[in-house]
Amino acid sequence: MGKKEGVLGEGIFARPFFLSFTHIATHYVFWYSNGYMNESSFQGDRRDTSSLDIWLATEFREEYDRQYRILNKLGLLDILPESNEMGIIGIDNQEYPIPSKETIEQEIKRNREVYETKLSQGFTEIQLTPFAIPLDNLISTLEQRIKEHHKQGKLLATKESPSDKDEPLDLDTNQPVYVWDEWKGSDIDGSGVYHPTSFDQTKHNGYTKAEVLKAKEGLPLAGWNVLMVEPNKNIPRQGKGKTIGKRKQIETNQTPREYLKQLQTNPEYANEQGMTNEDWLTMFITHLEKTNQVIDDYSGKGSANFLAGSYKPSSDFLGYGNWNRDNRQAFLYRGNPGNRVSSTGLRSAVGIGQELVFGV
Repeated sequence: MGKKEGVLGEGIFARPFFLSFTHIATHYVFWYSNGYMNESSFQGDRRDTSSLDIWLATEFREEYDRQYRILNKLGLLDILPESNEMGIIGIDNQEYPIPSKETIEQEIKRNREVYETKLSQGFTEIQLTPFAIPLDNLISTLEQRIKEHHKQGKLLATKESPSDKDEPLDLDTNQPVYVWDEWKGSDIDGSGVYHPTSFDQTKHNGYTKAEVLKAKEGLPLAGWNVLMVEPNKNIPRQGKGKTIGKRKQIETNQTPREYLKQLQTNPEYANEQGMTNEDWLTMFITHLEKTNQVIDDYSGKGSANFLAGSYKPSSDFLGYGNWNRDNRQAFLYRGNPGNRVSSTGLRSAVGIGQELVFGV
């Protein structure tokens, strides 16, 4: 038996931990050794059991229904031909029904203490990312929705408070979303990897989308990234983060390598990870549909976002998302792992689901 440091969770590798493994036939079976999420090592405030149950019965269900309606309305869900359920077709041509509220609730209750802690730290909104579909499909959907919102006069800057005055944004209608060329098709050809444990071109320990989907086969949330996220879509600038549940909000002005290390080693951020390109696009789409507002407007109330869950080893760049007022576009660009930018931070998320088994 050996050990190496890593992160794990169903499709989202949600948990900083020590990765233990044994070799069985042609597979390594991974499980997590709870290194610091316990009474003696982490003293963050936690809601009691009833608070989690109340959230599951109210806010969770309401937000799930909103996201379901949005994904369905925009054509990201369809009736699957074999199962006759609502869901998506992945890049592997497999059917992935959208997880039900009850299925997600069961997964949360399997690790009740973890999710109670993260709920008390401000992760109070659920997100359903259709991870299995081609990345380019999500890009195309965002392009269409941004253009439609602008046409209706409903493309707005992100607000700090719901009572803030509406601030309409200009748009490059010919190219509403600028995408770094090397992201296009990178999930299908395998040149992009997900949730690296380091930004190292040869020792990143990330997995391709095909590998993640294979590892999730048969699991309750297969094909989907189900996340708990903070409702505020403005990443705080350096010195502006609030402390919630004895967890300091992640602020701007660190390098991606520093953010990744923080997520892996600081007990305050246990069970969190950076977002993938797919997560960011889904968040942008759903937030736009709910509020008419963009996200990660670094020239306005927000900050740009390093997407530490997506990495291109051949180029040594990670994902980078923002709204660019100068170019009048949403940007899905590239970030340098060593760059420190005062207007750029990292939005973390909490993954829901089980451990994965990867073939070797």
